[in-house]
Amino acid sequence: MKIMVTSLLVCVWIFLLSDAIRADVVPGETIDKNNYQKIQELVPDFIVTWVKNGDMKMKIGKLSFDQHTFWPQEVLENWQANMGRYKIDDNNGIIDGKTGKPARGIKGLPFPEPDMKDPKLPMMLLWNRDFNEFFLRGDTHHMDYWLSCTRAGLEKSMVCEALTHIFDPAQTRYDFAELDVFRQPFSMAGIGTLAIFPLYPLENGERFTYAPALGKIRRMSHRLSGSDAMFGVDAVPDDAWAGGPKTAKEEGIYRFIGERDALVPYLSETPIKARWNEKKELGAGNAETGFEAKMGFETPGWTGAPWHVTNVVWVKSRVYVFESRSKDKNYAYGPCEGWIEKGSFSQCYKRIVDPNGKLWKGWYWPAVPFESPDGTYRLIINQAEVVVDMRRDHGTCYPGPYRKGGFARFLIKNQNETLFTRGGFAKFSK
Repeated sequence: MKIMVTSLLVCVWIFLLSDAIRADVVPGETIDKNNYQKIQELVPDFIVTWVKNGDMKMKIGKLSFDQHTFWPQEVLENWQANMGRYKIDDNNGIIDGKTGKPARGIKGLPFPEPDMKDPKLPMMLLWNRDFNEFFLRGDTHHMDYWLSCTRAGLEKSMVCEALTHIFDPAQTRYDFAELDVFRQPFSMAGIGTLAIFPLYPLENGERFTYAPALGKIRRMSHRLSGSDAMFGVDAVPDDAWAGGPKTAKEEGIYRFIGERDALVPYLSETPIKARWNEKKELGAGNAETGFEAKMGFETPGWTGAPWHVTNVVWVKSRVYVFESRSKDKNYAYGPCEGWIEKGSFSQCYKRIVDPNGKLWKGWYWPAVPFESPDGTYRLIINQAEVVVDMRRDHGTCYPGPYRKGGFARFLIKNQNETLFTRGGFAKFSK
């Protein structure tokens, strides 16, 4: 009888200990390989594996602001007017709910309160994310860093100068443009691309590429083979967001999985103070704010994988989870899983599998909150994202403008439109 009681007490103790390990996370604590069980229901499986294996640690934090209302005035002013106004059609494009025609000149967010019952919910989330990246920031100019790492440390550092431009819909059929040119390393300097996009997926855009070795500009389809590798890094073009095909949105197939509690990565628990320069541009990068994403390979005492960002804080929040895949039979990925934070529409994670469904890559996107000195312009952007290719045990981080030498300028009022032409692109690349 005594043995039975002792065994029962041992079982109860083990149960209570196990329950304690599974207890909810609290701000201020650190999650590592000794207590990784605490995060098992709050992050994708690849994050759990990295923490369990000692590749990363997670500092739990708490935001000092409400991410649901942390938006520019333009978003807040058009919030009610845009609710239910726009729809997603069968081509994954935005249409006006009244006319049924492709929408243009949208002010604010197209889907400020997405309909949870709408089967097109994932595309609503992804379009909100695209508006954050382009239209809400106005014309931009930034210097971004890409860091490719092996287990031994930094393998290659790349620097890309980029500009974006928002077109007046009354003047042209195009809606926005991206111009990207590598400045470092020397072997890649001058390689660039200019892409000009219409908002509606089925409309044709333009893409030009330039390489100094060829000495000429080549024209290509603006729709990329989004799952094809590029520049030797771990990401492909479609990895730039939590969804499926990005420049060929009409090829994406989506399924909403549900809403859940999650740990969302942030680079700062408090808003970073941006500043206006003499040209009335809002500076929000390292050069303007001093804020920096710290890398594992250069953080004293860091014992994890060198490609992780070590000053990320992980905040308890709510997220939408959805599945994406492509109609393209040659697409390199199987059904992938994306996580986007509720309220901020900040993308958090992407779980990438091969066509057989086997885990291939893991992504996480830290969120960066910043605001103008007077608080009238507020936005949460994604920077310092990390992708790890588990097949080759290799990682790439994109600290963007949050590394010494990087800068980010938003709301540029007099962007030189000639740069977004074939001739202007050629001059900018050289």
